[in-house]
Amino acid sequence: MANKMAEKKKATSASSEVLQANPRGEKDAPARKESKQMTQRREGRQQEVRREQKPSVFARLLQLKLFRFPYEAYYELRYKVTWPTFEEARNMTIAVIALSLALGIVLGLVDIGLFQLFRLVTGSAR
Repeated sequence: MANKMAEKKKATSASSEVLQANPRGEKDAPARKESKQMTQRREGRQQEVRREQKPSVFARLLQLKLFRFPYEAYYELRYKVTWPTFEEARNMTIAVIALSLALGIVLGLVDIGLFQLFRLVTGSAR
């Protein structure tokens, strides 16, 4: 019984070693190492391609603050802002109008009260 458990542990460790060496689980996969020269050549070619490409007129204009701000504002309004639905906008509009009327009435009453107090203190009754 101990031998069977030892064999299972060996099999498990062997399979984990294969997975570590080969994360895709491929058996006997060829080594995919590149030499430093090959890597430098490939990177050099990519850099040459990047240098040859000139930025478009649009990309050059976006480097100027005058054009970048409107573009970023449009982008934010178009893709980042969550707009309310029609019903939500209508309900919020009604709430704003109702609160404005209530606040206007309260401030009007306070104004009338303070004016009457001023007339009483100064003695300028009509």
